[in-house]
This record gives sequence, C-alpha cells and structure tokens, in this order.
Amino acid sequence: MRSRPFITLRLPRVVHPGEAFDVGLSLESAAKTPINFVRVALRHTHERLVPGEGSFEVRDLLLLSEEVAGEGRLGEGIHRYRVSFALPGDLPPTFAGAFQACRCEVRAHVSIPWWLDARESQEVLVRPRSAQRPEDGPFIDASHRGRGAFVEVSLPGRTLTPGAIVTGAVAFGGLPGRYPFGLRVALVGNGVEQVNARGGSYESCPNVFFQDVTGIAEGTEVPFRISLPGDLAPSFSLREVALEYALEVTIEHLAGGELVRHRVPVIVGLFEPRTGRDGKRPRIGADRWRAVWARAGRRVGLSLERGLRLRGVRAGCAVEVASAVKGLKAGLGATVRFAEPWGLRLDVQWRRVLELDGLETGDEGFDRRFRAAGREEAQVLAVLGPALRRALRAFHRADVDDREAWVWSAAEASDEQALDAFLTQVNALAQALAEAGAALPPPAAMAAWLPAWRRFAEESDGALRAGSMRLSGTLEGARFELETLFKGAIPARTRVSLRLDPPIEGAARPRNAAEQGIAAAILEQAARLGGVADAEEGVAVAPGAIAVVIGAPLADPAAAREVLRPMLALARQMRGEGRGGPYR
Repeated sequence: MRSRPFITLRLPRVVHPGEAFDVGLSLESAAKTPINFVRVALRHTHERLVPGEGSFEVRDLLLLSEEVAGEGRLGEGIHRYRVSFALPGDLPPTFAGAFQACRCEVRAHVSIPWWLDARESQEVLVRPRSAQRPEDGPFIDASHRGRGAFVEVSLPGRTLTPGAIVTGAVAFGGLPGRYPFGLRVALVGNGVEQVNARGGSYESCPNVFFQDVTGIAEGTEVPFRISLPGDLAPSFSLREVALEYALEVTIEHLAGGELVRHRVPVIVGLFEPRTGRDGKRPRIGADRWRAVWARAGRRVGLSLERGLRLRGVRAGCAVEVASAVKGLKAGLGATVRFAEPWGLRLDVQWRRVLELDGLETGDEGFDRRFRAAGREEAQVLAVLGPALRRALRAFHRADVDDREAWVWSAAEASDEQALDAFLTQVNALAQALAEAGAALPPPAAMAAWLPAWRRFAEESDGALRAGSMRLSGTLEGARFELETLFKGAIPARTRVSLRLDPPIEGAARPRNAAEQGIAAAILEQAARLGGVADAEEGVAVAPGAIAVVIGAPLADPAAAREVLRPMLALARQMRGEGRGGPYR
C-alpha cells in the first residue's frame, strides 16, 4: 500500500541577495511508498500583465533545484532533508503589484509512480541588507512651469524607509480662472522590465493624503504626512528588472478631472529612519517666491515691493515688474515709463488677425507681429530702430505709446530662471527706449528750426522734447512752456503758457481795467507772432496758469519772450503786486 507523504518546509521568512540560506524539508509517510525522486527547487520569477489580454506573462529570473532522494521506497515515518541555496548578488527583491511582480518561492516535489504526486511551496521575501543612507538633503521639486497650473513639493529628503512617516509640503499656483478642489499626495511604484525596456503602470500605495483646497490661496503651504507600509519593497535597478517609486501630487478640479499631476522620484530602502528633519525642509509657496523675486530684482537693480512686484529705474526709465494674467495664462508683465513723453502719437500694438494696416519698418518678423502708427511716419520709423524692435520681439505681447511700454510673456512667476530671463529682456527694453528717446528727430517741417529751439532751451535753463517740439524753461524765475500743436502731421499752432506758482485762487478772465489792458498787450504780442488762434478765448486764465494759443508754429521760440513778459505782469497784477513798467 502507498500514501502521499505530508510535506513540511522550514525556511527563513526573509533572505538576502548574495547570501546562502538553508531549507529544511520533512516528509511524514504513513506507509511505505515507492518514489521516483524527492526534489527541492527555488524559483524567482518576474510577472507582467499583458495589455489587452488580462493574463500574466511569467519569466524565470532564477531557477535552482536539488534532488535530495532518488528512485526508491519511502519508508513509514518522518524523513528529514536539508538543502542550501546560494542567491546571486544581483537577484531583484520581491514585490507584488497589480500589473507587475517579482516572486520567489521554494517548492518541494515528491514524485510517486502511478499515484498523485505530493507538492508543497512557500514564498520567501527577498530583501537587501540594511544599507547606509545615500547622501541626501532637503530639496524642492516642481512641475513644469510657465504654461498653466503647477505644484511645488518640499521634502526633507528623497530617501524613504518602509514603515516610516513621510512628511513634506505642497504649494500650487498658475490657476487663474480655474477652480481647484482637492490635493492628493500618494507614494506610487512602478515595475520596469529592463530587458525589453517595458514599463508598467504606476500603482498607489495604500495610504493616501487628501486635502480640500477650495479655500486655500495660491502660494499657501499645505503640509502632508503619509505612513508607509512596513513591508514595502525597496527600490532597485538591476539588469533584468527595476522597481521605481515616486511621490505623486495631484490637484483635482472642482468639476472633476485633474488640473496638474506631478511625480517626484524617491528612493525606498532599508535605511535608518530619518529623525528631526521635517523642520529643515525648504520653504515653498509665497515665501519662497518672494525670496526668488528679491534675489532676481537685486541682480538688475530693482527693489521688491508688496506681493510679487519689483520697482526701480533702469536707463532713466521707471520700471515696474509684476506677475500678470492674460486670458487664462499666468505670466510676467512689465511697464517701462519714459523719462519724458515723446509726443509722437505713437501707437505700437500686437497685430490682430486680418489687421493689415500700419507702417512697414522693413523688419518682416517685427511687422508680422506688431502694428505701428504715429503722427509722422519718419519719426515713428526713426524710433523703431533695430535695437527697440529686437527688444520688443523678445516678449509674447507688447504695446508702446508716447509715455510707456507694456510687455508680457507667458512665464511662471516662481521660476527663478524664467524671471531672470524676463528681467534681462526688460532691462534691454529700457535701454533701447532710452536710446530711442534721446535720438528723437523733430517733425520734418520743423527740422530747420531745431538749432534755434535748442539754443533757447539752453538760454532759459530748460528742456526740449524734440519729437513734439515742446520746450519748458524759466523767465524771471517763473516756469513757462511752449507747446507746438499739430493738425494731423503738420505743425499748426503754438501754445504759450506761464505757470502760476503758487496758484492764484479764483483766478479767471481779467476783471478790471488794469488786468484787461495787460491782457490786450499779450494778444498784441501774440498777433505779431502769427495771430491768436482762438480770438474769442483770447487769454486763458486759470488758478495754475495763464495761456494763449498763437496761430502759427514758432521758427524761433526766443520770440515768445515778448508774450511771456506781459503774462508775468498780469500775474503780478492779479496777486496785487503791481509795479512800474510798460504793462502795469
């Protein structure tokens, strides 16, 4: 009579690559039983789910076996055997996932002729020995910036230990017009078959952190904690197969779906637990962004203001840089204000679809993107020289008028490299604008008169804006201004004004005979220079200025002294400071 023996395997729960371990086998037979052999085998396999088939493809990574008994008869009673298996040093650790797995098991097989064989198997965990933690330290990682939603992740280190608690923080931004609902943080693993360069799908570990972020502002740090399973398989990368881990951060949309998903590669190993490191992780979010802006601003001579805003003066222009949203795109915007208005009626804007008008500069790349216009074509073309065109083309959007340039580029405000590049472009723009403003030509019709205007500006300790032929200066201690007025592109009139400093409260049209007489003298002098443009208005008197419009441009602005002197007399009379002279 024969019987199938009862098999018992005794082996370690955990074994280590590069080491040998013993397997104890006992067979308890109730009767004498003939056998073909008794064999003990160790099998290490890699399993991969075949896409679209629903079945697993199994490949042996290691197969060892030893026959402990040959053909013969197994007597009644207990029979004990011992086998030793030496594991190669590059044997992958075991792990189990929904899509891929590495398994190691010891099998015992008793072959019985003309009878059902006896079999038994037991899985064993393959784990590397505890190792020294690789060089590691606090770090920040972020998803792709500059094109919409992004996340920043701060961790005390990239090395994690099974059974430990992972701590860190997340901040998000770049969500204009979007509605974030939830923040999810999880450790995910992925088995990779190195031989065929085939990767599996990332699988989440059991413990997941979730935080409702509907009321949390962009740039706010959101701390998280995740407990890792104690039996978590370590990371490895060997010739046959690899196991990779990442910390996956997902921002979920209020209406469902994901706004952004980002994975931070980490290493899981049998390291000594990290202690006291959470407080050392870097700051992220608004605090870090302000530090980034402060450093970047200092490099170009700009100061950090409230929020994310830089201000300063570059090449004589007032510069302001801030984070800016255009449409649903986050970006960086800058305003560069000129030291003096140009007076060209300049209008440079982004060219819209099917918009074909505007001046041609001869720069195809610039003309394709921008539409330029102004009072006089020659002046506009002179301003839009190669340097300024090149500076404007560096931005995604740009508008320029007589007072300032506004530019914008799609870039993430928290990205120091992108911010540096933008500030460099803004600095080049300010320099190009300053050079263009300094070289402004006068209107073509007044070009021959430019020397006389410059001479009078120097004599009156004043300043000349050649582009608009506008001069400000002083006469007998009072500030005055000569402004050329245009009809289209043609210089047509000149406005002469005297500033009243301090203003005369209640000042209006000349009230008494003395004031009316002086006003008549002003009109008489103006008539000699080209007539009064608005005879009904005559001399315009306001608390802050006395003005008259001459009906012609001035070839020599020094002639305006004859209009300004009676204006000074009228101002004195209105203040009650009348004194001797031709206009008393």
